[in-house]
Amino acid sequence: MIGQVISHYKILEKLGEGGMGVVYKAQDTNLDRLVALKFLPEHVSAGSGELERFVQEAKAAAGLNHPNICTIYGIEESEGKNFIAMEFVDGQTLQEKKSSLSMKQALDVGIQIAEGLAAAHEKGIVHRDIKPENIMFRKDGRVQIMDFGLAKLRGASRLTKEGSTVGTAGYMSPEQVQGQDTDNKSDIFSLGVLLYEMLTGQPPFKGMHETAIAYEIVNVDSPPLSSLKPEIPPELDAIVLDCLEKDPKERTQSAGQVALELKRYRRESSRSRASRITAARPIPRSASPSGQTIAQTAEEPMPAPTKQWPIKTILFAAGIPLAGIAGYLLSLLFASSPASGLTVRATIAPPPGHLLFNDFGGYMALSPDGSQLVFGAVDSNGNARLWLRPLASADAKLISGTEGASYPFWSPDGKEIAFFSNTKLRKVDLLGSPPLDIADVPQGRGGAWSQNGTIIVSPIIGERNLFSVPAGGGDLKPITSFDSTAKYYPRFPVFLPDGDHFIYVGYAGGGSVAATTGAFVGSLDGTVKELPLRGTSNLFYSAGYLLYLRENTLIAQAFDPSSLELTGDPVPIDKGLQLYPARAKGSFAVSPNDVIVYVRDTQEPESRLGWIDRNGRFTNLAPGRPRLGGILSPEGTKFAYSEQDEQSNDDIWIYDIKRNIKTRFTFSPEPDVFPFWTPDGNTILYNRVHGSDWHVVARSADGTGGERVLIEAKDTELQLSSISPNGHSILFSQQTLASGFDIVSGDLNRPGVIDTILSTQFHEYQATFSPDGKWISYQSDASGRPEVYIRHFSRESEKWQVSTSGGSSPYWMRNGEIVFQTNGRVMVSRVTFTGDVPRFTVPAELFSLTGEYNVSAWDAAASGQRFFVARTRNVQAANEMTVIANWHRMAEKR
Repeated sequence: MIGQVISHYKILEKLGEGGMGVVYKAQDTNLDRLVALKFLPEHVSAGSGELERFVQEAKAAAGLNHPNICTIYGIEESEGKNFIAMEFVDGQTLQEKKSSLSMKQALDVGIQIAEGLAAAHEKGIVHRDIKPENIMFRKDGRVQIMDFGLAKLRGASRLTKEGSTVGTAGYMSPEQVQGQDTDNKSDIFSLGVLLYEMLTGQPPFKGMHETAIAYEIVNVDSPPLSSLKPEIPPELDAIVLDCLEKDPKERTQSAGQVALELKRYRRESSRSRASRITAARPIPRSASPSGQTIAQTAEEPMPAPTKQWPIKTILFAAGIPLAGIAGYLLSLLFASSPASGLTVRATIAPPPGHLLFNDFGGYMALSPDGSQLVFGAVDSNGNARLWLRPLASADAKLISGTEGASYPFWSPDGKEIAFFSNTKLRKVDLLGSPPLDIADVPQGRGGAWSQNGTIIVSPIIGERNLFSVPAGGGDLKPITSFDSTAKYYPRFPVFLPDGDHFIYVGYAGGGSVAATTGAFVGSLDGTVKELPLRGTSNLFYSAGYLLYLRENTLIAQAFDPSSLELTGDPVPIDKGLQLYPARAKGSFAVSPNDVIVYVRDTQEPESRLGWIDRNGRFTNLAPGRPRLGGILSPEGTKFAYSEQDEQSNDDIWIYDIKRNIKTRFTFSPEPDVFPFWTPDGNTILYNRVHGSDWHVVARSADGTGGERVLIEAKDTELQLSSISPNGHSILFSQQTLASGFDIVSGDLNRPGVIDTILSTQFHEYQATFSPDGKWISYQSDASGRPEVYIRHFSRESEKWQVSTSGGSSPYWMRNGEIVFQTNGRVMVSRVTFTGDVPRFTVPAELFSLTGEYNVSAWDAAASGQRFFVARTRNVQAANEMTVIANWHRMAEKR
């Protein structure tokens, strides 16, 4: 902007930049004077809170007319740019000069600042960011307060989010650090910090980082100035320390009073300096062996002792600039006695460059003593792994070997972590050893580790019983003995303190928040009883309470683990938690000793349907929220997909690409997913999920006529994956507890008949037909990680590996290429045949699925040159976890 003319101001040079604006030196061509112009940063748009606060600054400060406040000439707008025109102050900041000030100069500066603040406070204006950088020394010696960008009009609506912190570390008042409302007394505290620094050359609150400084501001009294500079008399000591009182009610009540007391001290000390032989000073004090503070002499009365403030309850909200304060306070909590009673609310962010992995109810678990947190995070390449974060530290450490891990849980001694990964239950110690397999678990839905070395798990969707396995490894054995008529599927068990009984949520299916869930207490001997509580998520036991979600509200309900009975009414702890209804799983975890961690719910992410070409360029067509499956019609003009409604139920929808119209195709109260068109385009097949039973249903593609159930798979997941080009054969991914994932097929000419294509000790799934129907591509973990292979469809044959560094979700396009995914990248390999022997090109990357958007459903056009996709913007609003320590006090107060 240098050299430009904005309105009638010619921009001369850039003076500085801060969080609330960029400041330029300019020439006022109308009045021929130098001014300073303050612009909002370019990234701030009209209508934002920053713009509103920017306008507030001008209105607030323009009403001030005082020699110790920088004069505001007005607020203007030109060519879409909002700016404030203000007095240009040619001089130095207090930050540049404070180390060279004498006591007399420091007093003079303090008086001028106090008088300027008094004038602002009389107008109802609080600065809220008094610091050396905002105090200017003019060349004529006058001191002026700059930058009312954080000013708050008393009585005006809050422009900062409730609980957020505005100010600068080291100069903030205790109420600012705690995110509370502030008034003029907050500025007085900041003024006290400036006085302390100017008079002693040292800050009153010290620390290696901002969090340590903030802790001292709230909890530690600064030492008397005279302990650092003995020449400072007690009268001046008292003036400054009164400004630094923790409690605003006990602090000096007005800036005018501070100015008056400083003037009185300056006047009286000047009069008595010549006649005073010995300045009255407080007697240095020392600690007795008993820890009491005593005076070294008895001739003078001992000054009032410095107050010892208890650690206070500090509430931190998401988004505060000093988010690390919370982690530091947590570290102090866990370094002290658990009985301290401190209630702390903190936020924890994932490692830099990572997003929390919040899918499916979140992957997080607190150690038994509540001092460590394990959680899932995804890097920029789409790799999801577990991380370990001691709550007494600001850093998290990657746990090696946990790629793709889900639903972690801890050993009772806190030395190992178990998790589910690649159809296995695994465990890893915290010393860096590689993970070990415990058992085959196709689809883990939670586990718990008993003090006697027994692990219980929910091993697969559709299973009505919990299973046990020794922590050292072995085969799964059923604990409970429910048959196929049982209503609930048990999930996410948690052991009670005796190590024999456990609690778990029973899920009745349907995928809806309104779907029935039950809460149960079980025992390793197989007995189970239902608890009379109404929740919609998994449960935890802690500090005499059961904790669970009711919709998105966290509930605590008193519970006696000895009698296994509820002993109190439900008490809400917090609202807005994230809930994944289709798994009855809330994104929260609780430790037995009174610590909670959770993720807040977010708004529905933006999801759009459209084309994406082989270079990754997206053409937006319409809104849509596909979840499980999506496929183009044979002629490529329509897209059938499963979409979840507001009640979290899945139905099949059809999007007409040419007409830009969405039509609902199914209306079942049960989930309808994974649609497929028959090659003639006349029929759509899809899965209907009825509890643990997966049905294959057919309906005319034009919506006429009724539904036909072709296959009923009892207690088996039978997921549609492909239809042959001749329309006769169907490929499925079949999953059972006994064999895991297998590839099976059905024949539309023989409804109900299922043939096994590939069933091994490994897991094979997501098979698709080749363009001629003679071959299939599929995914298998036979090599130890998912890879893409091909083989004959109709007869036994050897297999050929297509992918070279991992691969999943293969799709054989009609142009002869196979596309698949590797670490968030879409790869392609062309397949040709010499006789019956396939040949492959080296897989090449087409485009990446990582970054700002995620692709939830896709299908290739016949040409293979573009893909129809559902693209969802990744929501980062919930990219942090909230931790509450000693939460039970919140329940006791309600």
